[in-house]
Amino acid sequence: MQGLIEIEPKQYLEFEAEENKLAHAQLSLKNLTQQDVAYKIKTTTPQLFQVKPSVGIINTNQTQIIEISTSQPIKSDAKFDPKFQVNACQIDFQDQDLTQFWKNRDQSTIQSQQIKSRIKQQNVQQDVQHHNSVPDSKILESNSSNSQQQESKMFKSIIEPKTDKDDQIKQFQDQYEKLQQEYLDFKKKIELETQQALLKKDKSNLSFSQLLLAILIALVAGYMIGN
Repeated sequence: MQGLIEIEPKQYLEFEAEENKLAHAQLSLKNLTQQDVAYKIKTTTPQLFQVKPSVGIINTNQTQIIEISTSQPIKSDAKFDPKFQVNACQIDFQDQDLTQFWKNRDQSTIQSQQIKSRIKQQNVQQDVQHHNSVPDSKILESNSSNSQQQESKMFKSIIEPKTDKDDQIKQFQDQYEKLQQEYLDFKKKIELETQQALLKKDKSNLSFSQLLLAILIALVAGYMIGN
């Protein structure tokens, strides 16, 4: 039978593990009917838990808070998987003996639900609470700042290699211009030396021609004088 009570939490009871401290959890039972409802809570490890109250009656549209605590501290890394079973059934008279009442109940009239338990992850819970408590403006501001930093790093990573490449290109250009100038100077020097050599050759040829002409004139003159 379902729909007699609403149970919170519906799936897991979370116990926070603290050193040298007992772990606690709460279970909420709400009567959804227009009649009183009796409840009973059982656990697979009764030696580990104290459930108060473990049996009782919930009046119409009322809620009963159940306090559950461990009988000894638990470790965060310990295996922890006990289960709780919540039974609920409509009851006609509040003064009935609940122990006897539950013995005589037909299972078809009982709403039964099993709740598992686990150790609360404290750090994760705190992070979630902190995140939820941060205003949206702060989150947007943080995201914007992170985005700007990432863009700055990206821009820097793109620009710096380009600057290095430009420096290398400039060095190559300077070296090329220097070599080109040296080549032009060397070329001018070779052309000048070539011109000078040609001039010397022309002068040498001219002197030889003059010498031959003088000899020829002398021979002619000597011949004429002899005759």
